[in-house]
Amino acid sequence: MSTSIRPSRIAEILSLIAFSVLTVLAISKKQISVFYIIYLLWIDELLKTIFDFLKGRFKPQSILNLSNYKRLVRGRFFMLFIYFVFIIVFFGFMLDWKSQDIIIGNFEILMFKNVWFNFSVFSFLAREIAEYFYEQSPHPSAHHNLSKGIVTLHLSIIFGIFIWAFVTGRFFEIDFDFGNYSSALAILPFLIIKFVFEIMEIKGRHDQNRI
Repeated sequence: MSTSIRPSRIAEILSLIAFSVLTVLAISKKQISVFYIIYLLWIDELLKTIFDFLKGRFKPQSILNLSNYKRLVRGRFFMLFIYFVFIIVFFGFMLDWKSQDIIIGNFEILMFKNVWFNFSVFSFLAREIAEYFYEQSPHPSAHHNLSKGIVTLHLSIIFGIFIWAFVTGRFFEIDFDFGNYSSALAILPFLIIKFVFEIMEIKGRHDQNRI
């Protein structure tokens, strides 16, 4: 049994650390919103799906059931497209439509003009490139619609509205308004969920590929 740390796993761990640090920095600089974190989680899943597609396109000989693999990838793309529309319309604009500053900030995130957001995306991209070239599993499998990353996105969308309502003072008409720190407080649960589920996913893949 190999005890060395695989390059792909190192990339996963470094990406998670970078995501956590950059998110905390974005919070400290007040350059973050609920849309920021949910859209970032969506892009993370999109990149995973794109590289799953590339593996199926350029490494088909290593995949045991190619037709099922492609079906999973197509299903992920379709689901992520539905999520994209919902996230952009609801979290990007409708949720904070009365706050011009937040709307402008969300638009800058959408157009990749937020430096903290862009660095996080780059860390995800670097991780996927490393995993693509240093894949250790002899028969890679596609991420499915119940992967821990997708579960994280599900939970973020489900609880996002409630967390936003609570920290902005819109929960049962009770004033819990935290002022300028509302967005920052709303992000912390998402950061914790992402960190926990990502660690579980990394450990699961490491155990599966262990030889």
